[in-house]
Amino acid sequence: MSRAIKIGLAEATITPPLGVRMAGFAARKGVAQGVHDDLHVRALVVEGPETSLAILGAAIIGLPRDMVEEVRRTVAGQTGIPERNILMAATHTHSGPVVSDDYRPLLRDQCVAVLLSAWERRTPGRLGAGTTEVDDVSRNRRRLDYGALPVDPEIGILRLEDSAGRPLGVLFHYSCHPTVMGPDNLMITQDWPYYAIRRIRQEVGDVPVIYLNGAEGDQNPGYRSELSAVGAPIPIRVWEFAEKMGTRVGDAVLAALPGIGTRAECALRGVSGHVDLPLRDTFPITIEQAERAAKEARERLAAVEAQGEIPSPVLLHKAQAEAFMADLTASRARWFYTADRGRSIDVELQSLLLDDAVFTTFPGEVFVEIGLAVKERSPFAKTFPVGLSALGSAGYMPTRAAFAEGDYEVYASGYREDAGDKLVEATLGLIEQLRAA
Repeated sequence: MSRAIKIGLAEATITPPLGVRMAGFAARKGVAQGVHDDLHVRALVVEGPETSLAILGAAIIGLPRDMVEEVRRTVAGQTGIPERNILMAATHTHSGPVVSDDYRPLLRDQCVAVLLSAWERRTPGRLGAGTTEVDDVSRNRRRLDYGALPVDPEIGILRLEDSAGRPLGVLFHYSCHPTVMGPDNLMITQDWPYYAIRRIRQEVGDVPVIYLNGAEGDQNPGYRSELSAVGAPIPIRVWEFAEKMGTRVGDAVLAALPGIGTRAECALRGVSGHVDLPLRDTFPITIEQAERAAKEARERLAAVEAQGEIPSPVLLHKAQAEAFMADLTASRARWFYTADRGRSIDVELQSLLLDDAVFTTFPGEVFVEIGLAVKERSPFAKTFPVGLSALGSAGYMPTRAAFAEGDYEVYASGYREDAGDKLVEATLGLIEQLRAA
C-alpha cells in the first residue's frame, strides 16, 4: 500500500490587546505598551493512509493543560486525527501576555482554528528531516564561568514541500529561552525566534515557519537568572542582539535546507503514555533558617543602598540578586513545609515519528543534559525533545548534579532530584514503541 502523504500548514495571530499584563519576569513594571511583532500559532498536519499527525507551535509563555486537552478533543472530533497525535508546544517567550481568563478564549480558539485550517489545506506533499548545528547562540546560564557549557548546538529541521517541490513551510527545533528582551521591555514580541523566522521566509517565501523549543531549562542568550530577576541592566538585552541571534539561527537553517532530501511516502506514527514524576520530599534548609538568611540578605542590600553613591553598580546588582535568591528560597521553604503537596505528578508524554525523525514531548522547562541524554540513547538519530509541550509540569527539571548545587532553578523546582532520570527512561520507552510498531 502506498504511504503517500498530504501536508497542510497554517498560521493565526494571537497578539493580545495593548494594556495586558505581560508574562515571564517578576521584575517587570507596567503592561504591554506596543507590538514589535505579532505573536502567532502555527500548525503542521501530515496525513498518511493509516494515521495523521499534527504539530502546533505557539508564541506564548505556556499552554495550560486543560486547554490543550480541550483543543485536542475538538480537533480530533472534527478531523479524525488521534488526540495522542496532536502535539502542542509553547515557545516560552517572556514578552507575551499572561494566559489570563480574559486572554485564554482567544488563545484556545486560535489554536483550534489553525489546526483545522492546516487540515483543510492539506495537499499531496513531500517532507524530509535534517539537522545542523549553530555555535555561539544559546548559553548555559548556570555555567557562564565555565564557558557557558553544556549546550545543545543542534537544530532539527523539517523541510515541507508540495508534490512539485515548491515550499509549503519549514519547521525548526532549537533549545534556548526566547528572552533576549528583558523585564524593561513592554513591547509584545516573539523575541529572537521572530528574526529567525523572518530570515528563513526571506529566502523560502511567504510560508508558515514553525519554531519548537527544546530542553531549554538552563539555556538562554547569556546571563544569570538572578540578575535578570532583579531587573539588572544587561547589555545584550537589546533588539540588535535579538536580531543577531535569530538571524544566526535562521542562516543555519537556510544553509542546511538544500541538503535535506524529501519524499512523498514516509512512515507516520504516534504514541503516548503517562508517567508519575516524583515531587520534592526534602528541602535543604528549614523555614527558620531560610527566613533568617533572607533577613540578613535584605540587611546587606540595605547597607549597600545606604552608601549613596555606589562605586560600581555591579555591587548593587549583586546584593539585589542575593536578596532575591534568599527571598525565593524562603518562599519555597514555606511552600514545602506547609503546602498540601502530592508525592508525584501525572504527566502525559507523546512521541511522533515523521519519516525518520522523532518529536517527543517534555514537561515544562527541562535542563539541556536531560534532553541530550534522550538524544544520545534514542534509536533514531534525529530525535528532538520538545520543551513546554507535555501535559503536566512542576516547573524546572534540573539534573541530579544541579540539585546538589542549588541556585535559582533548583529552589524553584517542585521535582525530586531523580525526576529527570525517570523522564529519560519513560521517554525512551515511548520511542522504543515507535520503533517496534
